[in-house]
Parts: sequence; C-alpha cells; structure tokens
Amino acid sequence: MIRVNALTLALYLAGLPALAAPSVRNTVGERKGESALVPSNQVVTPLGTVRRVNGARPKDVAVSPNGKVVAVLTQNAVLLYTPLGQLTSTVPLSTGPLGLAWAPNSASLYATGDEGQVNRISIEKGAWKKTGTFKLAEVVEAPVSGSPGARTNSPNGTDLVPLPAPTGNPQVTGLALSPDGKRLYAALGIRNALLVVNTSTWKTIAKIPVGVAPYRIALSPNGRTLLVANRGGRAARSNEPSAPSAQTQVRVDPTTDSALGGSLTFIDTHTLKATSVDAGRQPSAAVFTRDGSKAYVANSDGDSISIVDIRLRRIAGTISMRQPEDPGFGQMPTSLALSADGNSLYVACGGANAVAIVSTATRSITGYLPTGWFPIALGEHGGRLFVASTKGFGSRLASPVGGYNVHSTVGTVQFIARSDWRDLALQTRKVAENNRWGRFELPARKGIKPRPVPERVGEPSVFKHVVYIIKENHTYDLDLGDMPEGNGDKALCLFPERTTPNEHAIARQFVLLDNTYTSGTNSADGHQWTGSAVANAYMEQNYSAYARSYPYDGGDPLAYSPAGFLWTSAVKKHRSVRVYGEFVNKPRVVDPSTGKEPTFRQFYADYKAGGNRYKVTADTDNAALKPLLHPKYIGWPVIPPDQWRADLYLKDLSGWQATGKMPDLSILLLPCNHTNGTDPGYPTPRASVADNDLALGRIVEGISKSRFWKDTLILVIEDDSQFGLDHVDGHRTVAFCASAYTRRGKVVSEVYNHTSLIRTMGLVLGLPAMNRFDRTATPMSACFTAKPEYSPYTAVPTNVPIDEMNPSTTALNGEARRLALASHKLDWSGVDRADATIVARAVWHSLRPDEPFPWAKFHPNVDED
Repeated sequence: MIRVNALTLALYLAGLPALAAPSVRNTVGERKGESALVPSNQVVTPLGTVRRVNGARPKDVAVSPNGKVVAVLTQNAVLLYTPLGQLTSTVPLSTGPLGLAWAPNSASLYATGDEGQVNRISIEKGAWKKTGTFKLAEVVEAPVSGSPGARTNSPNGTDLVPLPAPTGNPQVTGLALSPDGKRLYAALGIRNALLVVNTSTWKTIAKIPVGVAPYRIALSPNGRTLLVANRGGRAARSNEPSAPSAQTQVRVDPTTDSALGGSLTFIDTHTLKATSVDAGRQPSAAVFTRDGSKAYVANSDGDSISIVDIRLRRIAGTISMRQPEDPGFGQMPTSLALSADGNSLYVACGGANAVAIVSTATRSITGYLPTGWFPIALGEHGGRLFVASTKGFGSRLASPVGGYNVHSTVGTVQFIARSDWRDLALQTRKVAENNRWGRFELPARKGIKPRPVPERVGEPSVFKHVVYIIKENHTYDLDLGDMPEGNGDKALCLFPERTTPNEHAIARQFVLLDNTYTSGTNSADGHQWTGSAVANAYMEQNYSAYARSYPYDGGDPLAYSPAGFLWTSAVKKHRSVRVYGEFVNKPRVVDPSTGKEPTFRQFYADYKAGGNRYKVTADTDNAALKPLLHPKYIGWPVIPPDQWRADLYLKDLSGWQATGKMPDLSILLLPCNHTNGTDPGYPTPRASVADNDLALGRIVEGISKSRFWKDTLILVIEDDSQFGLDHVDGHRTVAFCASAYTRRGKVVSEVYNHTSLIRTMGLVLGLPAMNRFDRTATPMSACFTAKPEYSPYTAVPTNVPIDEMNPSTTALNGEARRLALASHKLDWSGVDRADATIVARAVWHSLRPDEPFPWAKFHPNVDED
C-alpha cells in the first residue's frame, strides 16, 4: 500500500499550537466569518465562494460538458449555478440518494428520482425546468446488435449472476450518458443491476447484473467502458459470514458485523459483457484518466483510493487517505475529480471536512483544502473546484426570533478558484486545526492512581462498570428548558418538571449538562453515532432517501462502521457486555394463543396484573451482537411500556447482587419518550414521556442502592434530537451523568456530544478509540470529582398516569381530530417510520391546544425518515 507523504504533512503541521480545553458556553453553531463548530466536534472553515443551501442537503455535483453550468442535486431539488457561484435556477424534484448526468450538448441534464424514476431537466426559453419524468422499465424490450439478447445478460464471472432482490422501489443511483447521448446507463441500488436505456424511446435495452448495491458509475472518455462501483461487493457464498442489506446477503466481518468488501464491475458498452473484481470497502466514486487507461476509485469505508488498470481489469495500486497525524477510520473519501493535466487527483474527504490534493505522479497527498461539514460530491472544470458539503454549517436555519430544529440544515456549495489556495500550507494547517490532528493514543503510564476518567487508555479508573442508556429524540429545551440553573428556553419546554421529575432530579442532584449535542440527525444515523461514534458515508449518501433501509435498529451491514461498535470493541478487550434492546432488528411481541400482536392496552393490562400472557423475543441479524443480547428485551415496537423494560434490567441487577458479578458494560435502550403522537391506540405524549422518565429514575435508583454503586458510571443520552426545538441548536440534547464520583449540584457547560460519552466509556473500560472521531473527542472529565459521595438516588413518582390514553377520534373535533386520525395512519412498527411533522404537530397540539404550532421554528425535510 502506498502511504501518505508524512514528511510533507509534518512540515505543514510544524509549530501547531496546543489545543486549549473548550471554554464555558462555547456552543455549537456559527462563528465569525464563514466558520462553525459542528456537532461532530469539528470546526468548518469552507474555502472560496460559499453558497448556502437552506433547508436541504446537497448530495451530488455535475459540471456541464461546456463548463458553463454546475448542477447540484439535493434531496428536494436540483440547483443550477454558474461557475462563479451565481444561482440561476432551482428545479424542485423528489430525488434519489445521488445521480446526475449531462447530455453531451449541455442542453439537458438527467437526475435520479424516487420509485425508479429519472427526471430530465432542460433549458427552455432561457430557463431551466423539468421537461420529463421517466419510469425506468426493468423488462428488456428490444435486443441490441452484438449483445447477448433482449433479456438479462449473462456476463462473465461467476459472481455476476442475478441476485435476489425485493420488489418495489429499485433505488436509482448512479447515472451516465453515452457520448452521443442516445443511451442512459442507470444503476439500480436495490436490484443489484444496471439498466441500459434508449433515451429516445425510453425502452430498456439491457439489464445487467452487477455487484451488491451499485451506487456511482463512470464512463470512459471514449464511451467504451463503464465502471460500476458496488458498495456491497460480490454475492456472498454459502460458507461466508453474511447479513441482509435490502434483502440481499452481504459479506460481513464476523467480528464487527460490518460489510466486508466492495467490487468493481467493468461493462463493455458495445457487447454489454461484464466482468468483476473485488475492491476496497464500499467503493463510492470513480473517475477515469483522460486517455481512459486508468481509473481512480474512492473506497469510503477503506479510507483509500484504488488505482485501476482498465485494460487488465485489475487494481494496480492503492493510496491510503489516512495520514499519520489523524490515524484510524474516518477520512471517508466520497467523491473524486482530476485536474485537466491529470497531475492532481482531488478527493472529497467526508470525515475530515476537506478536499485532499493527491499527486498522481508520487501517489501521495500534497495538501488539503477546508470544506463545509461532510463534503459528499465535487467537480472540476477549468482549474476550478466545485464542492458540495451535505451538512454544510449544520442545523442553522432559524426564524428571526430564534429556535432550531435538527433538520434545519444549511448545506454548502463551494466555488474554489486556483488562486484561493495559493498558500496550500496555510489551508492544510486550517484543516489540521479544524480536525484536532495530532491527538494520539499515548501508551498507559505505570504507577498512575485510579481516577474517574483516566487520561490514557489502559490507566486505572475508579469505575469497574458502565451503564449506557440511550433514549429517543429529545432536545434539551424540550425537557429541561424550564430549569433556571441551565441555559434553557422555557417557551420551548413541552415536558417540564411535572412530566419529567426524574430527569430534573437527576440533573439537580448530579450534574446538569446544558451544552451536550447529538452528533447525528435522526434515528438511522443517530444509533450509528451512539453505538460506533461515527456515521459512515453510506449513511450520509442515503440521508432522506432510505429506500434500502432505515437502520436505527441495525439490519444493514453497509451502514456500520468498519471499525465496529462499542460492544465489539469491549468484547475484543475481554470485557463482559450485556445489551438491552439496541440493534434488535427482529423483535416479536405475540399472543401465543392467537399468534397475533397485542395492543398497548392489552399488554399493559396484563403487565399491571402481573401476568405473563405475551411472548416477547429479541433477535438480530448482527451475529457478533446476538450472544450479548437479553433474549426478551426489545426497543421497538413500544407495545411494552418502559416500566416493563426497567423491570427486566432490575431483575438482572438483583441477580448480580446475589453473585457479586455485574457486566463491565451494559447498554440499554429506553424508547418510549419517542411517543406515538396522538394515535388513539397509544398513551398520550406526556404519558409516554412520563413512563420513560420513571423508568430512568428506577434504574438509577436501583444501581445507586446496589453493591455496585461505588464503582459504576451511568451515562444517558438521546440517539437524536429531532422531536423538539432548541434555542441554541437543533442538535442540543438531554444527557445525564450519575455516579458516586459525579460532582453534585453543578452545571457543566463543556461542549460534549455522542463521541464524548463513548470516549469517556472507552477511557474508563480501557477500550482504544474506534475511529478518528472518538479519538479526538472531549472526555467528560469536568463532570467528576476525586472525592466520592455514596448517597443513593431515590426515584420520584410520576405525576402522569402511564396508561393515560389518547382520546378516541370520535371524542375529538377540529384540529385535534384531524391530527389524531393522521397519527393513527402512521407506521408505528419501527422508530421514525412515522412522519416527523405530523408527530411534532400532534404532540404540540395535545399539550398546548391554544397555541399555534411554531412553523417559523420548525423546518422538517420534505422526505423525512
């Protein structure tokens, strides 16, 4: 493997100042100039002319052949800019995860749509507009001269066979047009195939099997070779560890459950014959050299670039994107572009918020250019770079009176002239500072006394056990905005102390964390951050286009970090682990006598009566996780109340009391504060939140009154914060830290996030950082004191009946009835499958019926979850 030019980077980093500890009230958000602190614990300082994309996430970029138009795909529109950054047109569309292709004459552009569609955008009378939407036919209608025939081709290579795939949305991803514009090549991510389509008749010429989950595709300059990057690689063989992704078995690493490797499919566009080779982890982009002899492929989960010999159909070399100052997984190359002379390869590094410049002669990185948050696509023309960062400045779209929602995204598009990075050393230094490069895992020292949070992995902690509790979807202001001790906004507090007495009591008796953030946005990426301290490029590319999966509960190995999860890291270090509900993607609640799923009312009535009528089983597709799971504890659906979940955990705790042995790491999911809106079949929103609050209080009480209290650390956080509004930032959330060594009655305003909790747990349990994000995280050291206080916590009784049910629709009228009917029609079978806007409006109206919904402060995505 060819390594990064360490000497060059060392020169850039020489003299870098020591990083100071975060200051009090240093909050996530924008700073002076085009700069922001984002919830991944990074600073972004995008270079060049920066255009904000309010309320949307850029996903793809394509420069017209004549270089006059830069097209940017977002999840709800295609934006058209001049090369200097002037927005000339916005064409509303419902789009796929990626996919743009220009016609050779630069007069038309094709963009992926949802449900197997492709949209055509053309310029008419000086204005860009949608001029056609075409449903791609997967049935071949016309034979092609020289091709295997008018059917699915049978290409060379034993792995290139039609793979089982579900019906429904085929997920159109990468697009390319032939040099004459007469053929459109379209990858189908869920069908594991590529379509060849006649652009005049829109009949399908061929359907060619490729690898699992094809995404980006690239066509050689002469149009003769099509290169398909398949994230999931070749088909899994019967003797290989595998797990399903969109009902297709993907090869997995048995130690981490993550997807093992990708593949590249080469298609001869004249014969339509295909061959395939194994590639790096999750190939996500490809670009040909001008002569077509080579191609470069970005492996987003491999942090590498493959150099592909097109004639020999093989990988001829590899360039690592992990430079020595920032080791571990997390660079995540997402997109590529070549300079006109072919001497420089530009690499969008999603995890580093930067574009790396690679010398194609030396195959080493010569410098970096800073971008917005998570650059996901880039283009080049005439020496200019065009960079789309999907999360840009973060969730910073607000009304004039303030208030943020986590979906209030401000994406960015950068227009970078060569003169903007005349001083490449300066720009590289900015990238280094923004990412906290140089923070290494130092070896443990001998003779160090135990402390709550050790400074180095392997040094002793006063804690022997960690209990990690993950809740659902609340902002700080939603629950704790009424606490005068912290930085709250009472006007945005829907679940005040009367509803959440235990959250308030825990915050007051231990520490009030009023500056802690979720790193993700919804439950799909949120549970990746809470479990693995990162959301990979596959998650970012599929944001708001979840046709393959919505992996809040696992169920998709392509969504997992190649470095593994907190629980796999603990097992690797021989720590004992017990997991309650997290990543249980095959839950079952059934009445054995009828074989049917009970309602909440039925389950709760049996629970209160002390019965055991219903059978609950927890299972997962994650083989490494399966032996760690409690066999009955499920997260979703929320048919069982959180009291039932607390009972299961406390029963185990009682058993540990008797044996004196408690798991080193326990991970619990407490989901009921998600609520079910005002669906008449479920408790009221305040009852669901009160149930969740009491369960938390009972668990903290149980641990604090056990023999393990003296050496147990309890950490609590939400998986995401999309349910409510917050006056500081939509990512700010509810979090708690309870232990005998936690400071009492203090407010801690250090900037923390998901990675802070994971880094703290890693230091306590002796677990090395899993990736670049938890390695550079801020540990929660400010929460602790050296002198323990062993007094226990006593749970506060709830003020709201847990079975206070939403009224039936017949008892309602007007807006309340309409929202109840809308809530009832939502899909409650899994977290966040329900429309977030309906849930938010229903909850607001149930709690504040006389106040209008704050539309000005709520900016949900068009295609939300």
